[in-house]
Amino acid sequence: MRFRIRHAAAVFTASVALLLTTTSSASAGADGGSVVDPTRGAAASFKQDGDVFWSYDTKADGHSAVTRVYVPSVGIAHNLWNPDGNGAARYKSYGTAIPEGTVVYYQACIGEYGTKELLSCTPGWGKAYA
Repeated sequence: MRFRIRHAAAVFTASVALLLTTTSSASAGADGGSVVDPTRGAAASFKQDGDVFWSYDTKADGHSAVTRVYVPSVGIAHNLWNPDGNGAARYKSYGTAIPEGTVVYYQACIGEYGTKELLSCTPGWGKAYA
């Protein structure tokens, strides 16, 4: 399974390598777009089915990728750390913790996993609906 996740992350990385930082929004009940920052080496996305946030590491720079998750209406503010290295992806499913139609925000960052210090984040946030 780890190979499949790494392969999926590699395919994702290749497809976004030329993109600049983007912020996307989606309609109610739909997946959100990706927030990508190739200069920082991180990407984040949201999948509506299962309310799953993804964190992708897209650069071999010694830093961990981090997806900042923010769902103000239900009090969720969480950092999804991905210390697995370039090409790796991690996810967290919130399942039923986020009600249907709730606005969710997410941001791509890099940080130091050992100290849990965020170093920098994309200037924009992705926005979607659970």
